[in-house]
This record gives sequence, C-alpha cells and structure tokens, in this order.
Amino acid sequence: MIIQPSYQTYLDAKQLLLQGDLVAFPTETVYGLGANALDRSAVRKIFETKGRPQKNPIIVHLWSITQISEYAEITSPLEEKIINTLMPGPITILLKKKPNVPDIVTAGSDFVGIRIPSNKVALDLLQISEIPVAAPSANLSTKPSPTSAQMVFDNFHEAVPMIIDGGDCEVGIESTVVKVEWSRVVITRPGFITVEDLQSLFPSDVQVEYAQHISEITPGNMFKHYSPKSNVTLLNNTNQISFPLSDEKTAILVTQEWIDDHKDRGDQFVAQGGIVYLRWSKSALISCAKTLFSWYHQADKDHIIHLLVEPLTETGLGYAIMNRVKKSCE
Repeated sequence: MIIQPSYQTYLDAKQLLLQGDLVAFPTETVYGLGANALDRSAVRKIFETKGRPQKNPIIVHLWSITQISEYAEITSPLEEKIINTLMPGPITILLKKKPNVPDIVTAGSDFVGIRIPSNKVALDLLQISEIPVAAPSANLSTKPSPTSAQMVFDNFHEAVPMIIDGGDCEVGIESTVVKVEWSRVVITRPGFITVEDLQSLFPSDVQVEYAQHISEITPGNMFKHYSPKSNVTLLNNTNQISFPLSDEKTAILVTQEWIDDHKDRGDQFVAQGGIVYLRWSKSALISCAKTLFSWYHQADKDHIIHLLVEPLTETGLGYAIMNRVKKSCE
C-alpha cells in the first residue's frame, strides 16, 4: 500500500517494524526496503522478499550521528571526519560492528555499513521508530533501484505492507560506500559523493582511491545489479546501431550530442521503429544519475528487448553512473 508521509504514518510504520514487517521508504538516493536491524527474522524477510543472496550485506540506517556508537566502533580521526562532515548525506561508512548487530545484516562480516540519510521523510521515520533500520534498495534482486514509490509498488505489489511516498529521489543512485584503512580512504562502491569530493576533505598525505577489487563486505557489489529486463549494451565505435533493426523492440539512451553527430542514423533508427530515450547529458551528470533507473524502468514498461546506452566520461559522478550501467550489462 502506498501512503503519504505523516506523523500517523510513521507511528504505523514503527508498529510494523517492531512486529517484524517490512516498510519501504524514500531516501535522497533511492527507496529502501526496511526492517528492524536488530531482528534477525525481520532482516531475513528482506532477503526472501527481494530474492537477495544472503552473502550480500545490508546497510543500517540511523537518524543521528550520536547513535553510531551503539552499533559500531569509530576508531580513527579519518572516520570521524567523514561522519561529521558528510552525514547526513549520500554516503555509507564501513565500521567495525558491535555484537548487537546480527551477522545476517553484515553477511558474517565484522564490518557494518552505517548510513544517515538526508531525506526528511527517512529521518522522521527513523527518529520516530527509535530503532536502527536495515535497508537495501526496494527492488527485486538484480533489478533497477527504485526512485519513486510507484517503482517500488511495481516490484512488490502487495508483498510490502507499507510504501511511504516521498516523491522522486533527488540523487537517483545509491550511496557511496567508504572504508578507512590506516591513512587511506577506499571507495568500495562509487556513488554520488566522488573521489574528488573526498580528496578535498583531507590533506595530501591521506590517500583516497577506488577499491581495486570487489569487496565482499560492501552492499551491492558481489552480483549483477541494476538491470532492466532489456539486454543493455554500451554504444561504442565498433557496435553502433546496425540496420536493418531486428524485429525485437530496441531503444537507445543517448545525449543530444549523439543525436547531433549521428543525425542520419538516428532518423533511420526512428523510422524503423526504434525508440530514443533522450535524457543523457554530458554537462548535467546530476540529471543523468537521477534519471538512469527511471529510464530502465520505462524500458521495462515499453517492453524493450535491446537497450543501447551511450557511455559517459568516467570521471567524477560519471564514474559512479557508468559503474551502474556496466553492472546492468553483465
């Protein structure tokens, strides 16, 4: 059931969470599918509802920095600076967990992802609920993350008792996940907060870098993710659109620059029944991040079989966006 946020909504959501049920709610990044993080059976229900592999850990959402010490250990000045500077916000930090966090949340790891969202609906829900809420994205496993309440409903229908409608998400891709290792800050999952953003926080002797290998302790990293039903392929110089098109429904997600540079091919593509999703913008990456998953959702509604996506430059936020696109191609 989709319901509008209100004080009564939050009280009803609290009751659902305390009795072991699930509640979907908005954050600034994507919608989350939440359960009481201290209730093993409730967290198990997240895995069962999503079809999520239990080796994939889940982020714990809190409403205040002051709560972190109840569930995790802050052991370094670098961790403190990230928390005090960037929270609330679209960032998750991996910290040594305390024994009260069930192993099912962390997939058996000693580290738990802690996040404090900046979305007001999420914060109000978390504060009134008075419990830590474990919440991955509110989608079926491997499918695009939802950025609206309707997208959540389209994934689960009545399987989730309450979906709180907070409108469209502002960011549109999941939080950046970081882990501090001595004098290094390692980004184990790229997101809205970029390596350049983090570098600006620290002196030059602190190394900030993307992880070189997939981290098993990081949510959303181990398996194919973010994929529509369509076969997603990157457009490049060697696999540009081939004509004639097959009988299978095809769409392209491209920039205006691509249309301008390939006008004849674009006209021919449309003439043969192809669909153009024109919302990519090399100069407006925030818009690209916000709309990527909504376009994937649209492709499913349009019954697209082949979706060709123009790559963006992999710097700054473009790196995180292309991380999601490449995972949807795997």
